[in-house]
Amino acid sequence: MLIRPFTIEDTSAVYQLFYDTVHSINLQHYTPEEVEAWVPTLPPNLQQWQERFLRQHTLLAEIDSHLAGFANLEPDGLNIDMVYTHKDFQGRGVATALVDQLEQAVKKNGGNTIELAASITARPFFEKRGYRLVRENEVLRFGVVLRNFIMRKQVQ
Repeated sequence: MLIRPFTIEDTSAVYQLFYDTVHSINLQHYTPEEVEAWVPTLPPNLQQWQERFLRQHTLLAEIDSHLAGFANLEPDGLNIDMVYTHKDFQGRGVATALVDQLEQAVKKNGGNTIELAASITARPFFEKRGYRLVRENEVLRFGVVLRNFIMRKQVQ
């Protein structure tokens, strides 16, 4: 597995991975209406996504030259924003490798705790990594309430 930084040329592929993962993997815990509110089936504004990925510390995982996942830190460099593994690469250590690197980056940035909003699907992964539930959270998107979990971990 190769972990590398995001580049402008990756924008479309990273967005597509995000869309495909939510619309397939997250359907096990969210309704089709919730999934559609989370990532609408509309042409994305790739310029906005590109700017977001560039503002953040965004890393990509590749397996055999295929995009297997991506993850990033908030612009403050101290909290995780997104972690997504391609639907065809689930259970192969992709998220683990990406989050390991993000946790190291937080330490280098002077952080000693990491906070994130985990989906219902992702919560067990983060709990196994030592993240603890702070509170349940609700986000309103396009008139639909999405439930997630604010989680925190001390980093050494």
